[in-house]
Amino acid sequence: MQVQKCRFFVLLLPALYLLYGISLALQFGNNADLINTIANSCLLFLATIILTNMARLKNWIDFIWFCVFILYIIILLHLVAYIAVGDFVNSTYTGNFHIQKEMINLIPFTTIENTFQQTLPTMPTIIQILGNVLLLCPLSFFMLYFKITSTAGKTLLVIFLTSCGIELLQFAQTTMITGFESISLPPKRSTDIDDIILNTLSGLIGILLAYAVPSVRKRINKRR
Repeated sequence: MQVQKCRFFVLLLPALYLLYGISLALQFGNNADLINTIANSCLLFLATIILTNMARLKNWIDFIWFCVFILYIIILLHLVAYIAVGDFVNSTYTGNFHIQKEMINLIPFTTIENTFQQTLPTMPTIIQILGNVLLLCPLSFFMLYFKITSTAGKTLLVIFLTSCGIELLQFAQTTMITGFESISLPPKRSTDIDDIILNTLSGLIGILLAYAVPSVRKRINKRR
């Protein structure tokens, strides 16, 4: 019970992310980074509060693993769901919005097939494929471990919706930048159905790992 009360101390992690981002932005005098840090930190605080409310911690070992889980969430959001609000605020609005069709793939397995049909696939491409396969594996594992979701089916559904949300966010950002001058997003921010497939597979791997470990499987099957 004491651990359950102290679990909200994990909010210190997004707070440290916020303070570090602000210090860097102030050091380099970058207003866009300052706005980005505040906006993304708000999302991290919201996600952390929701997960903390839903998580079930039994002991201090669980608390340590929950801190690892929240650190993973921070890294995940920073890498694939970073919202560049400040870049839009500091850019010149033109209103010339258009969809960048070359950055969209809606045909399943096209990107995967093209990757492995290359005579010599590049290392960045291989890393991207492997990254997508492993990206949401910890999310599904920890969601079951902390009983944030109660069944494998619900967990896989959350993973699928999360992956769709990431791709929709990337689509929105790659479309919005066309209406502003002097703004660009990090490379590889395309919208690809293969990413959804690979990320969902990643979630399935995490679920299988959770049920493969006897102690974790017993914890999952035990009633709250």
